[in-house]
Amino acid sequence: MSQIGNQVVAWQISEGRRMPWRDTHDPYRIWIAEIILQQTRIEQGEPYFHRFMGRFPDVHTLASANQDEVLKYWEGLGYYSRARNLHAAAKQLVGSFGGIFPNTPETLMTLKGIGPYTSRAIASFAFGYPAGVLDGNVLRIVSRVMGSFSPIDKASTRNEFQLLVDSWAAKVDSRAFNQGMMDLGATRCTPTQPACLVCPLQGVCVAARDGIVHLLPAKSTKLVRKERYFDFYLLTNSAGEIAIRQRSESGFWGGLWELPNTETTEASWKEGKTPDGQEVKMRLKHVFTHFDMHIRVVRSDQTSALGQEPDIQYIDPAKIPIFAFSKAVHKIFDRALPL
Repeated sequence: MSQIGNQVVAWQISEGRRMPWRDTHDPYRIWIAEIILQQTRIEQGEPYFHRFMGRFPDVHTLASANQDEVLKYWEGLGYYSRARNLHAAAKQLVGSFGGIFPNTPETLMTLKGIGPYTSRAIASFAFGYPAGVLDGNVLRIVSRVMGSFSPIDKASTRNEFQLLVDSWAAKVDSRAFNQGMMDLGATRCTPTQPACLVCPLQGVCVAARDGIVHLLPAKSTKLVRKERYFDFYLLTNSAGEIAIRQRSESGFWGGLWELPNTETTEASWKEGKTPDGQEVKMRLKHVFTHFDMHIRVVRSDQTSALGQEPDIQYIDPAKIPIFAFSKAVHKIFDRALPL
């Protein structure tokens, strides 16, 4: 098993990718990068990393910030629970740990939003903790190297693979090993058209030997996408101000600001007018991981029932940049403003 670990480390040293959060052992910078890169491509996440670090350079600055401002700096990245959890964990670190990061996965997992993968990544990259990290790239590599058809979406498989990766990382530089595994998954052992001929693990890979790389990894279930339909209201008052409201922290877009909206049925959404007779201004689609949101934008005034709700506030359109909105709402603003 140390053979695989040594091969990955040697490859990482010569061929691994260079990134701004890899030239440090600072657990704060590593933590911020790891959270940003969850569900986010590196090329998309890197500008956000620099912007976020510029405003919140250390855990004390982040902990003392207002949550609305944290969400504003996260605006556009999606999965906003990540930003809320970062803020909450920063407060935990300052309040319970004196601003000092724990150096073991077990203690790191007591922080809000830090699970098995992130805790091991921080422990390894910042403190050299001898453990492997398991993400989608690593699951794919292990599945192919071992020629395993165990479904990677099952907890039993993940537990089995975690023990295996831990054994590969045990007697080598875990930081270089884990970075190497991620880079191999991103540049060599890719989901489609893997570059087996230039992969350092080709000689020990069962899938490459048996010609079954294209069949792995295996999954037990296939994601079925849902379609959801919404009416978003562009409500204005006599001063030309726009109605907005803040979402609760649960669910998608938690804590962000939005236009008033209601969920409706597909049949109703396809009509030219809303049930209360309002004209439809435009339609657009926004894609989430697990469902597609179909949006019908309705232009109205504050006499609408929605415009009278207690959580509604009206703002000058010039103040839109002050608030954190989702990409979907920004799409509406871009196409509908000025009114």
